[in-house]
Amino acid sequence: MPTKMLYFMGILSNVDSSILKVNLDHGFKVEDRSDHGQLKVRTNDTNDTLNYKEVAPLISHLEGLPLREVYKKLIADLSCLNASEKKFYLITNSLEIDIKMNDKGISNNLLSEVAKFDKLVYDYLYPIIRLMRLFKEGNISMPLLHYYFIDNGIPTPYKSITTPTAVLKEAYTLEISEIPELLIFIRNTKLPFTKPFLQLAFENFELSYQIYDLNLSFLALMISLEVLFNPGGQELRYRVSRNTTVLLGKEDEDSKIIFSEIKKLYDKRSSIVHTGESNIINKKDLLKLRYYVRESIKEINKVGKNKKELMDLLNSCGFGERPWRKRSALFS
Repeated sequence: MPTKMLYFMGILSNVDSSILKVNLDHGFKVEDRSDHGQLKVRTNDTNDTLNYKEVAPLISHLEGLPLREVYKKLIADLSCLNASEKKFYLITNSLEIDIKMNDKGISNNLLSEVAKFDKLVYDYLYPIIRLMRLFKEGNISMPLLHYYFIDNGIPTPYKSITTPTAVLKEAYTLEISEIPELLIFIRNTKLPFTKPFLQLAFENFELSYQIYDLNLSFLALMISLEVLFNPGGQELRYRVSRNTTVLLGKEDEDSKIIFSEIKKLYDKRSSIVHTGESNIINKKDLLKLRYYVRESIKEINKVGKNKKELMDLLNSCGFGERPWRKRSALFS
């Protein structure tokens, strides 16, 4: 039975060499590729072939674009090149397909086999990248995918996908000490979240990375915070600030800082929404709010309660108490 090898390449953006320490399952692996070389294609009178380990020439060949256009796409548009390291970082895999031919000499299982592999990309690989972004700050993403075969030494395109979202150039880097923590987090966190309010908050958290405008990104994060902590009724500023603080505050002094910062951030949200002020948010505000949203999503997922149960729990606790943490420590 004839076989055909399908190759997968997902180009990462906003990462550095620390990403190489992340081990993946199902045959996926992270690789680095230097940015060098020129496109060479086999002709009738030479043995030169395309070096399919060189990212830009390979994509130039697969997409039928001039190298200059490929570099613009990879560097300016998608932030895929780490300029200081002069490296591209990829997630790669391959699948050997047993080709079953019908009586007309046409494969009748190629599409179904590729679809199974495609499902693995969407059900496993994409959630891993989303969880990595939830684990810590940085806009790691995989904006470009290519599936291809290699026939007689020449890559043959099968399918390519460019994610049509804005890519902010926010670097994602991992410390060695964070790798075990990350792997545990990925193993213990499943997407989508089963609690609808938590999933909605997470989707707005992700949206904050996809919007270039600072104010709109900030408002997406504030929507996340309100989805998580707004019980309805009056005193929204106070309730959202208090609930965030009860959830995240580890001690009295720490809680005072969180309570004060959330109130100030909420005041800025109100100024944007009610007066149209567009010059009161800076990058530090955005990162601070995103930190609180990120940590809140992770903590609420650990608590495991629905919205009403969560509001009742937070309402019954004071700053720095966090009884759910104390109970889990007893059994750890």
